[in-house]
Amino acid sequence: MTNQLNEEETDVDVFEQPESVKVQAVDTTQAWVSLPTSTMLTLEEADQLLRWRDASIITIVGERNGGKTTLVTEIYGRFLRGAFANSYFCHSLTLMGFERKSFHSRAESGRSYPDTDRTSAQDGLRFFHLALSNETDLLRRDLLISERAGEVYREIRDRPDRAVDMIEILKATTIAFIVDGERVAAPRKRAEVFSSVRNIVRVVTNSGNISSQTHIQLVVTKFDLLEGDEKSQARDALVTFEQAIESMLSGQFHFETFHTAARSLHPDSEPAQGLAPLLKTWLRPKPPELIDNPCLPELTDEFDKLLVRRVVQ
Repeated sequence: MTNQLNEEETDVDVFEQPESVKVQAVDTTQAWVSLPTSTMLTLEEADQLLRWRDASIITIVGERNGGKTTLVTEIYGRFLRGAFANSYFCHSLTLMGFERKSFHSRAESGRSYPDTDRTSAQDGLRFFHLALSNETDLLRRDLLISERAGEVYREIRDRPDRAVDMIEILKATTIAFIVDGERVAAPRKRAEVFSSVRNIVRVVTNSGNISSQTHIQLVVTKFDLLEGDEKSQARDALVTFEQAIESMLSGQFHFETFHTAARSLHPDSEPAQGLAPLLKTWLRPKPPELIDNPCLPELTDEFDKLLVRRVVQ
């Protein structure tokens, strides 16, 4: 009877587990996962993207203050308002990079006029990433747009050998040479900018570092500064220069010219003037790569001949 009472008075914790099966406390510091920074892509990160996306590489070549970065960030800015150039925004690995470069152009920056954060030569080669979907079939197209300081491109005029080492030129689907419309509008700077761009185009195209399938573009920025009757002489000089570049590249590359005003300060001007036609050319399907047929040595061994016949079949 006493044993029975002792058993009834025993308080049993059904949730109590032996020490051997108790779960150890989880270290919360190990639960954190590092997220992508979403800044500009390095060359290594761009290569990783190319392993799983057939992205077109758009190389922007131009001197300092020519409007290279503004051109790209204003294209991104149009997609903040909706569809643009018959395309929808789809994805980007460099959203923070776009936002940092665009900040000084917005009212939140507190600036009295819009501006663009300059690219330092110490930054080296970086890439913007932009993935867009066509309005009609929703097919996705990826763009890797190069970002490099204009001082570097200016140096290749005096050191053409440096163009051979520029990987963004070697792998480019399209190379867009920037012509600063502000300097074209100034009579004292016009001849200098034409000479500089001509020399850079000649160095790059004669480097032997680009494919014959690469599209070459001459993109005039700040074209709103060339409008009006008083700028007719500047526009005529620009047309002559464009024709000279086209003649220089005739029969070598597919050549196009574009007039853009990415950020016009005139209230009556069209926003992002000329950017839609330019972007549409960047989104064109990539041409198939030319692969040279290997020169096979003379086959004298019957086993080698048998192997070749099997491969052909």
